[in-house]
Amino acid sequence: MHFLLRKIPAYIVDKQNVLRQISFTAIFALIFINLYAPFNAESWFNAGKAELFLYSSLYILAGVLVIVLSRLIFIRIAAKTRISFLAYVFWIFAELVLMAFAYTFMDILFLDHDVNPFEHYIKLLFVTLFVLAIPYSLSWLYYSWQDQKRKLEELSSATSNEYSTKHMITFFDETDKLRFSLQSTDVLYIESTDNYVTLHVQDETRVKKIMLRNTMKRLEKELEMTMIRRCHRSYMVNFENVKMVRLSGTNLYIYLNNSEESRIPVSRTYTEKVHEMINRLSV
Repeated sequence: MHFLLRKIPAYIVDKQNVLRQISFTAIFALIFINLYAPFNAESWFNAGKAELFLYSSLYILAGVLVIVLSRLIFIRIAAKTRISFLAYVFWIFAELVLMAFAYTFMDILFLDHDVNPFEHYIKLLFVTLFVLAIPYSLSWLYYSWQDQKRKLEELSSATSNEYSTKHMITFFDETDKLRFSLQSTDVLYIESTDNYVTLHVQDETRVKKIMLRNTMKRLEKELEMTMIRRCHRSYMVNFENVKMVRLSGTNLYIYLNNSEESRIPVSRTYTEKVHEMINRLSV
């Protein structure tokens, strides 16, 4: 259930991806209906192959218009508010309902079928779901794979550019004055302390603390090209030194590979980002 409440990834509302998905769905549906005639589709139109192709093309065009209108509204809403996976599932279901209604209306109006409208609607609803399930699923899987590939490439590029030639991290205070530099692997985690931050640094067999007058928000931006990431309102963790991420009860903790085996809490706000970081490092 927690997954359904997470925000949908950006690739779902990307305009180019939406256009590709609609085009792929339309082509797939046209080929599928004409080649396999699911659920005796030929009997709906009471026509031969040529008429079936014409009618199915018109039906699919009507369905595409419904999807296009729906996605235009969805993209506008997604740009202004947070959309969860649960809300997205309901939106897709609403699209299916509207498409089936449009098909039923066209059937009764143009083909003059002497059928029970409700029974015909239910049949077309299942057919619509069946025909759309495959292209929708394939396109989502493809876009998800593309997104993961892009993130891995960005991480790999950042790692090669930042860490292969530069193993030191420079820290500035709130006035942008350079205070000190440390080896990236020596930094364990950073803790917020009022108007200061405290760096917990591995020094041979012990952990020492270094105070710096700066804010977590500023540091988060300054360190975005490093492996030090925010995991809590009061903590940032160096993922180069992460030993284990473990769920204890309902709380998630990061365990560090240091002499004191430090345990850092992960707040719900940053849980998804921590999972993404762990997944990238696990590949």
